[in-house]
Amino acid sequence: MTLAVVTFLMTSIQVIAQDIEVLASETIVTASRIPQENYKSGRSIEIIKREDILNYPVESIDELLRYVAGVQTNMRAPFGVQNDIGMRGSTFSQVLILIDNVRFNDPLTGHFNNNIPISMTEIDHIEVVKGPAAVAYGSDAVGGLIHIKTKVYVADNNQDRNVEAIADIAFGQNNLVKSDVGMVLKKSKWLISGSMMTRIADGETLANPNFVLGTTTDSLYNTDFDLRSYSIALGKFFGDNTKVLVRGGYDYRDFNAKYFYTASAFDESRETTTNEWGMAALTHKRNKHNVEVNLGYKSVDDLFVFNPLFSSNDHNTKQYLGQYNHNYALSDKTTIGFGGQYIHKSIVSTDRGDHSNVSLGVYAEGTHAITDRLQINAGFRVENDENFGTELLPQLSLSWKKDIYVLRTSYGRSIRAADFTERYVSAQIPMLTAGRNAGNPDLLAEVSNSFDLGGDVYFENGIQLSATGFYRSSTNLIDFSLRNASTISNLTNLIPGEEYFYADNISESNVKGLELTARKKWYYQERILVDLNLGYTYLKTKVDAGTLSRYISNHPSSQLSSMLNFRVYKFNVSLASLLQYRNPEELVVFDELEVPIVTIGNIPSSYLTHNLKVGYNTISNVQLYFEIFNLTNTEYQEILGAVIPGRWWSFGINYRVSDTEF
Repeated sequence: MTLAVVTFLMTSIQVIAQDIEVLASETIVTASRIPQENYKSGRSIEIIKREDILNYPVESIDELLRYVAGVQTNMRAPFGVQNDIGMRGSTFSQVLILIDNVRFNDPLTGHFNNNIPISMTEIDHIEVVKGPAAVAYGSDAVGGLIHIKTKVYVADNNQDRNVEAIADIAFGQNNLVKSDVGMVLKKSKWLISGSMMTRIADGETLANPNFVLGTTTDSLYNTDFDLRSYSIALGKFFGDNTKVLVRGGYDYRDFNAKYFYTASAFDESRETTTNEWGMAALTHKRNKHNVEVNLGYKSVDDLFVFNPLFSSNDHNTKQYLGQYNHNYALSDKTTIGFGGQYIHKSIVSTDRGDHSNVSLGVYAEGTHAITDRLQINAGFRVENDENFGTELLPQLSLSWKKDIYVLRTSYGRSIRAADFTERYVSAQIPMLTAGRNAGNPDLLAEVSNSFDLGGDVYFENGIQLSATGFYRSSTNLIDFSLRNASTISNLTNLIPGEEYFYADNISESNVKGLELTARKKWYYQERILVDLNLGYTYLKTKVDAGTLSRYISNHPSSQLSSMLNFRVYKFNVSLASLLQYRNPEELVVFDELEVPIVTIGNIPSSYLTHNLKVGYNTISNVQLYFEIFNLTNTEYQEILGAVIPGRWWSFGINYRVSDTEF
């Protein structure tokens, strides 16, 4: 039914606009490390612009991505506390996050990939590249790539002075306090930016299922959180061809993590993480050469208390990165590129032990205009990792453009090694209690082959339509599945006869799906704007018969998203809506007579949610706004046991100063 509605809407829009003159998309993207126009990439790419990031009723980058077709999320808590991001049916560990061309994925666990230490006010745009991107960017880019580009990273040297400052402060229900403050300045040859973002609340008070089971004396618990991020960046231009940029960031998170990772009757979890992140970039352009050198550093401390009665788990991970990329334009039609990447990861942990890992990759790629209409992009990567040895990763994409129409197709091979959590979680805990996660030190690396075929239509009046079908086949896919201790031979700390969520290689899995998107902007007399984005995703995941996986198939079977921004004179209304269909799941604890005692978690088969933001521009540069999360007070979970809050309102004020905006 949902597919029929979306198809009807897209067909109707296209019929209306059939005779409109051509307008080619000129947006430059980095689906590979050779920048090129979007339509030439042969890839399905969505670009989220700065005005969308600030106007939509979302509180964090991961919440914003929930409304992108092809992206699926599992929210444990709102306001950016934690949200697992998958693409095209991938797990959260199979999506690569970049900030200003530097890898950000966490070596401890993919759950931390979205602990991004920069404010939304500093972001220029986000490129969502759907499908594998392993050739240019390495492992983890299986389902896709999310590239966050800040204003100082994309700034050029064309103007002597630019300044932009944004301050957003709000207060709301459950003692919520929000702030998002950022500033970007360019003066002469210098660039500087800084930001601060906070999200603090007592959260909701909920009944504790574990009290009924007798494993705790606390009958209630709160979904409280305290999130704080700080960032500063400094850049300088040396002439017109060379730019140096350095950035440092700090992210602090303290939150109730009950049922975030397990549904154990002993789960009274609380987690505190601190994330220190730094990067440096040197770019140089001369004649037909374009060179970029990047360095990255990441240090994460994670204190996890599963239950106050048990010992806490303390982890420290570090990641060092160095990469080099060189592009050379052979002609107007042909550009080649090559480069290399070095990554060192290490962990010191009370429950996972002490480990380290090194990976090294080298790659080459090229793009060539075969004709005025047909573009080919090809490349390969050789990657060596201590976890899987040496692998060859090829990639190929084609793009054909005529007038307003673009046809595209791509193929890519990708790989992902197990992270420290998948290999070693709970390894150092004696007599591990039932229902908890258990790592597997003998995991093989995942290998995936992906193919897609699609097309785009661009109209002069602002209508954009896209449709893409895709298929991905994977072997050795890693996931936690429910296993009895008697079937696990490489761990010695399990209780005989009990069941655990054990990390294992599922021998084979395949995903097929469809993405549809439509966007249209209407302007009336310059004071009225209607901006509508529609997205539809269909997914079907098949795994080995009898395999009960925890993350692989925990995604919507289909979802319909809508982003509506309506501005009339001084009023601005934004509505974000999401309709999801999932495989229903329920966890009920029974007594010895099979009488239900308590329900720990319940994932519904479908649910519709809305977030609303209404703003009023009082004077120049100042907006008062009212925002509601979960407008219809929908009851739902996306991770079994992690209850998403009901209706949650806040009031805020936004102040913006801009002099020749970036």
